[in-house]
Amino acid sequence: MKEERVKLILESLSENYISSNVLASQIGVSSKTIRNEIKEINSILKHHGAIIQTKPKKGIALNIIDKIKYTKFTDSLSTKQPQDIPATFEQRVQYLIEYLLNAQQWTKIEYLADKLFVSRSILSQTLKEVRKRLKVYNIELVSKPGYGLKAIGSEFDFRVCMTNIIVDNVDNQTLPDNKCENDKREIFKKISQILNKNFEFFEYHMSDVSFHNLIIHIYVALCRIEEGQETYLSNEQMNQVHEWKEYKMAHSIVEDLSEEFNVDFPDDEIGYIAIHLAAKRIVSIDETENGNVIINGEVYEIVSHMLRAVYDSYHIDLMDDLELRMMLALHLVPFGVRMAYDLVLHNPLLVDIKTKYTMAYNLAVVASEELRKHYNKEIKEDEIGYFALHFNLALERKNRKQDKKNILIVCGTGRGTAQLLMYQFKDNFGKYLNQIYTSDALGIKNVDFTDIDYVITTVPIAYSVPVPILEIKSFVEDRDVKTIKRFLSQGHSRTMEKYFRKDLFLTNVEFETKEEVLQYMVKKIESVYDIPSDFYDAIFHRERQAGTEFGNLVAIPHPYKAMTKETFVCICILNKPIIWDKKKVQLIYLMSMEDNSNRNLMTFYKITSKLLVNPKYVNELIQNKRFEVLLSLFGEIESTLE
Repeated sequence: MKEERVKLILESLSENYISSNVLASQIGVSSKTIRNEIKEINSILKHHGAIIQTKPKKGIALNIIDKIKYTKFTDSLSTKQPQDIPATFEQRVQYLIEYLLNAQQWTKIEYLADKLFVSRSILSQTLKEVRKRLKVYNIELVSKPGYGLKAIGSEFDFRVCMTNIIVDNVDNQTLPDNKCENDKREIFKKISQILNKNFEFFEYHMSDVSFHNLIIHIYVALCRIEEGQETYLSNEQMNQVHEWKEYKMAHSIVEDLSEEFNVDFPDDEIGYIAIHLAAKRIVSIDETENGNVIINGEVYEIVSHMLRAVYDSYHIDLMDDLELRMMLALHLVPFGVRMAYDLVLHNPLLVDIKTKYTMAYNLAVVASEELRKHYNKEIKEDEIGYFALHFNLALERKNRKQDKKNILIVCGTGRGTAQLLMYQFKDNFGKYLNQIYTSDALGIKNVDFTDIDYVITTVPIAYSVPVPILEIKSFVEDRDVKTIKRFLSQGHSRTMEKYFRKDLFLTNVEFETKEEVLQYMVKKIESVYDIPSDFYDAIFHRERQAGTEFGNLVAIPHPYKAMTKETFVCICILNKPIIWDKKKVQLIYLMSMEDNSNRNLMTFYKITSKLLVNPKYVNELIQNKRFEVLLSLFGEIESTLE
């Protein structure tokens, strides 16, 4: 066994037990291989002050008997670091992608297996994942008998793929601190200075994330040009790019880069940088006022289709929100460039957006279906996340309007006093109120309470009314103001309980796949609620649109549209986590929204997100598996909102 593998296994172990399956997954080999290698390592370790203990149902742990002896042994192992020779599955995938993108000749499979110190079967499994990831960038991994493997695709796509690899490594802080990487950081710094200078001169704006991404795109371009790998644009593309104002700025940036790095940039490379500038820019309302940005009829029509799709699926009417229309239209200007050139705007906030703004993200998924149809391309989750931010602001605006209450003032001394009270309420509580109606005590039996939230009365009411009643004196005194404000601003208290049932809080469940879990949950729901026959299919339609696993061992599956008479949630807590799509999931929070355009579920979604993004709450639910714990957690969250 190679010393690097021995060292990696020992570094992965501790005095705490770990299952062989988990260890195998970390190392990137099978459980059987791990068990065999543990036996082999143990035969060596017994002479060096340690032993690897194996216990059924507990796993594997390292027991160091003589620390001095053991340390001397581990110090004698190869000084090579794990990153020098990829040891885990993910490290091998990353290594092969980078190697194949940079390799200009065919590469034999035997050579790669020897280079990675793995068997042909493990290499085959790794290459399967490599093919899958390269395909996202329109790059094909071609296998040719007698020659080996070669990555085939356009230089433009190669660079996008390379850039994203570097972005991911920098985001995960996996760049090693050596001379090569220090040199790279120095180049990044110089590119940054050139961009800042030109952005200021041309009054151009992009987000910090996009700026960081552009630096890496230019770095990759510099490296590829020096290697003789230039990108080419068609005549049609170049003619289009020449018309953009970004082309002039790209030309200025290239002049500075050429001088700084002594690299000649062909005209197509200037176009390449112009495309990235156009794809990453932030278009503001101010620019439209200056006449710099044209929102054509096609873009505006796309926005209408997006908002119509939202209404058709969720019955949330945002058609009249002019601010949302404008922000979506402005966002679509650079988005259209990204679609044309298969670029993606990296979104570091994606996980937070999906969990904290769940409702807005769901609307963005539906709206993005219209974009998929228009561009005939899949819309990446990063992009959907940016659209979700616009929808969240729109929902907040809509919610602020809906949160204002309609009240009925009832006064026993006549309508004149009721009118006086109405003016007092407008003066003291205007920000809480939408419509104020008045009535005398006798007339209340004829009132339609459909749009009334509360009754404020100076006399006892003999009739049964379907809304809360607050009794006050004939005139509002200072000491009453606080009480009334608290009454009018109420709304969270015990909001969540009506959406949950104990018989849909499912525990001690053993399944291996998400399909099995969802089938089980839907069957349980059918025994409680009247759901459509295509409810299960609607859930999987949404699963295909975008992932519903959010990290923190949580998945939030739901139908792709509102389709039930009531809003409800079914919770399933598995005995052990399963892989949902890519991440481990143990708590499944299946939601269904009622098919009702008058509902307001913003508070429901806020409380849901606060529950599911908090590891402490999720862990408490998984460990205790009791419905009462769920309600207690909701109560704790609601108290912070009030």
